[in-house]
Amino acid sequence: MKLGLLTDIHEHVEFLRLALARFERERVEQIVVIGDTFETGTRIEETCRLLSEVGAIGVWGNHDFGLCSNPDAATWARYPRSVLDFMTTMKPRLEIAGCHFAHVEPWLDPENVTDLWYFDGPPDNEQKLTRIFGAIPGRHIFAGHFHQWLIATPERILGWLGYNPIILDPGRFFVVIGALCLGRSATFDTESCELVPYND
Repeated sequence: MKLGLLTDIHEHVEFLRLALARFERERVEQIVVIGDTFETGTRIEETCRLLSEVGAIGVWGNHDFGLCSNPDAATWARYPRSVLDFMTTMKPRLEIAGCHFAHVEPWLDPENVTDLWYFDGPPDNEQKLTRIFGAIPGRHIFAGHFHQWLIATPERILGWLGYNPIILDPGRFFVVIGALCLGRSATFDTESCELVPYND
């Protein structure tokens, strides 16, 4: 399956339109949002409409939590029904074709708002990598949150900067997708294990 990967959209609809058009050209079969669709609410209705039109699925991020996880009456009153109808489809975690998706590292609980806002920089030491790969058994673990490209194996961070395609096989990989609000998106083929980054 060919996946289109978006994270940290933060209502940047211009970059979103570019990414969605590319995904259509690349014949992406499923678009996956890896959290943080929301920013201020100014363009959230348009953002959700664009994502809904292409059948996007995904997980919530720290900026989305109040819209996705049991929004209260005040939230329902503040935002259009179409926004909440889409945002409440977001999950804390998602598994697709053997790939694990969550906005934050897998040892954190995305149903706990404190964990969602946790930030201690990228996994830049052995202890952090052990914690990530020890949390779940999956081969391909995807996250957002860091706003940068990053690929790590259980042993080390790879010297990959998000400018060229890479095959994530064999072995296990923790992959951070670059932020769409910075013009970044990616495709991942679950059969060939090819990750293709895009930087607009």
